[in-house]
Amino acid sequence: MPEGPRRPYRDQWEAAVAEAYADELGLADVSIDTAFSTSGDDGAADRIADRLFETTRTRLPRAELTARDTVERVAAYLRERAPSDRCLQLPADFDPHAPSLFYFHSASGTAMAVRTLRSVLPVQSVGVRAAGLEGEREVPRSIEEFASIYLEELLRLPAEQPYLLCGFSTGGAIAFEVACRLLAAGRRVAMLALIDSQPPDPSLAAGVSSEEVLIGGRLQELLRRIGVDVPYTITVGDAGVVSSLKEARVLAETVGPEVLRRQLEVFARTLRADRFYHPGYYAGDLHYFNAHIADDLVGNWEPHARRVIRHRVEADHHEYSIFPDPGFRTAFVDAVRGALTERP
Repeated sequence: MPEGPRRPYRDQWEAAVAEAYADELGLADVSIDTAFSTSGDDGAADRIADRLFETTRTRLPRAELTARDTVERVAAYLRERAPSDRCLQLPADFDPHAPSLFYFHSASGTAMAVRTLRSVLPVQSVGVRAAGLEGEREVPRSIEEFASIYLEELLRLPAEQPYLLCGFSTGGAIAFEVACRLLAAGRRVAMLALIDSQPPDPSLAAGVSSEEVLIGGRLQELLRRIGVDVPYTITVGDAGVVSSLKEARVLAETVGPEVLRRQLEVFARTLRADRFYHPGYYAGDLHYFNAHIADDLVGNWEPHARRVIRHRVEADHHEYSIFPDPGFRTAFVDAVRGALTERP
């Protein structure tokens, strides 16, 4: 459940609809409350429906699109009907033969933040949301398990273009593991970028909390953010939990406690997986974008890569704080451009 300016997109369905609306309206961004009537404009309705079919593999009838006149309402239709077997969130105009930047989810489970970089990136971007987030499978418990699932999807794409991989926080560990496996499979990785990711530290595993403790703590945090006074222990099924989060627009109106439980489970398992992860060696340059990690700890990545290229970012430890930062954007886009021009 990302945070950012305006009301954030709460899942991939809202993000997909918002992107289709923004492109049709010629806007950089739209909120979940953005209203757009297609009544009497069949061309606009068909263009939006076509884009949504490409990104969600679900055909939205024109009558439904006309009746559901906001991002939130159209997303509710897709949430109930769209297939959710794929973790790669391909853009509507995805070209499988062009270079792509793959952005791996953090503990939030979502990968929608990379869409905020669309206007500045010289390549198409693909978010990789958490396996199990949509209930299509059991949520993995290790970085290696997450990476195996995503690697299988990546290897279905044409092999002629190099891979550009990145991830924020725990997503950096996943990106690292996937990069190592791609190289082992004979594929070319042109760029690996970790964004404020926890450096390797074996001592962290000893102090990591249990899954249930992490779930409870995360739930308390979400409720306190919206001003709800919570007891020492609380569960998803407790009275008023889901309704309070819906009222504050943290949860979409059409989702139930089972969805919240999955989101919290993804959070806890991804965080624990990151703490127990022991990275191997990546035979390439690793770009590290550092917002809040101590400089001496960043050095823990150096034995695990050919070279660590450090970039300092003046932002909080949050995707929606880091990605709009002008310094980050300049350095990150320069790294992408450099990766595209390097010879294998």
